[in-house]
Amino acid sequence: MDEVIRLRILQAAAELFKAKGYRSATLSELASELGMSKKTLYTYFTGKEQIAEAVLELTLSTIESRIAKAKKIQGSPIEVFRAVFTSIKREILQLNPLFLEDVQKFIPGLWSRLEAFRAHQLSFMEELLVQAQQQGLIRNLNPKLTSVILMDSIQRYVRPDFAAKHGVAMVEVADTLFTLLFEGIRANDKE
Repeated sequence: MDEVIRLRILQAAAELFKAKGYRSATLSELASELGMSKKTLYTYFTGKEQIAEAVLELTLSTIESRIAKAKKIQGSPIEVFRAVFTSIKREILQLNPLFLEDVQKFIPGLWSRLEAFRAHQLSFMEELLVQAQQQGLIRNLNPKLTSVILMDSIQRYVRPDFAAKHGVAMVEVADTLFTLLFEGIRANDKE
């Protein structure tokens, strides 16, 4: 199997999903965009769901590598967290919220994979909070509980259905949650 063609399919699919979401995108459109037959697509993928899964896995892989790189950064744990959060947000924004909403509704197994990935990041967040606390950058809070609350909040609120229900973009929900947490837990020099 030609990896260059597979990657080309994924890049075109990511663009199509970004433009139309998962549900409205068709394999015929994707094949036409790529100048190949649907039969050729089926040589590389079993169907649209597997393509969507591969697109999401590519995004998660990129996020994992950014987190691994961030773990090596020396500096304020809060600034490291901010850098990781910004790069994660940038990658997620490459996936149209409509695509994520469709995944949530129509491919629940893939949505569960995304939520499991988010939950896996819990230990990294906890490490950063412990470091921030040791450096006096945040209040004296239980780092494990704080990271669990943050992760549960992300799982509950940074979702396409929540953002749509309140008429805001997912990025706004994520930014608000980040600000609430990190401005709220910072150590106050005036106390």
